[in-house]
Amino acid sequence: MTAPLSSRTESPSQDPRRELEPLAAFEDACGLALDTLPGPQESPVSIVFNDTAYATVLATPDQLAALAVGFAFSEGVIDRYADVEALDIETSRHGFRVRLRVAERIARRAGSQARATLSTSGCGACGVQEESQLLFGLTRLPATVLPETATLATGLEALRNESAPGMHLALGISRAGEVVTLGRDIGRHNALDKVIGASLMAGSMPALVMTSSRCSLELVQKSVRARIAALATLSYPSRLAVEVARSCHLTLINCHRGRRLELLSRGDD
Repeated sequence: MTAPLSSRTESPSQDPRRELEPLAAFEDACGLALDTLPGPQESPVSIVFNDTAYATVLATPDQLAALAVGFAFSEGVIDRYADVEALDIETSRHGFRVRLRVAERIARRAGSQARATLSTSGCGACGVQEESQLLFGLTRLPATVLPETATLATGLEALRNESAPGMHLALGISRAGEVVTLGRDIGRHNALDKVIGASLMAGSMPALVMTSSRCSLELVQKSVRARIAALATLSYPSRLAVEVARSCHLTLINCHRGRRLELLSRGDD
């Protein structure tokens, strides 16, 4: 039986509006070489189906195969990893190009819903041309048990241990409570796509995903599309994200940065 989740309010000492201590003088890092700075890398990554350019996203340039597969699946261009016949990663003038070799019918599908503008590292929904693309794949998930609080504690510990300056993390966690997949990226939606893509390539989806961020609609959409039963985020979701999670029977948990657990949508009934 899963323990009830706490719903107590924040204490005054945790109020982010409290008065801050005076700041010290600047540390001048303007002369440091770029490759010595601790911040994340960010590059344009173009997703191409055969010869059809679909979208360019700003992302951390690693786990590119998982990113492309997860993005293609979340967008509804592919329905399974087997739809990808081959995958090539090429350098471009300023970044990278990931070319997915697919059947012509899938390339035509990609061409019919290609994004109009760049997708930034902060917004995974940038450039969609129709509202139906934004809401693609939303369906009611089957009922399932709530995650154990010990599982959530394991995920929070992994987020602390794997953190890096300026980076978001997404974790895929099994029903047994083990972290089985990790996606790291400057964009929270890219990090989740990396988990989804790696899981598709491995042939098994996690029972829970946890992200080191707030939750906006696209994280709910991606989780539901992947048939992942539960999503836990480090800070408060948007109201639209909660509304859609409840409609889709997705378990949605706000972890309040590890201070308490708040169940906002449940998929166990």
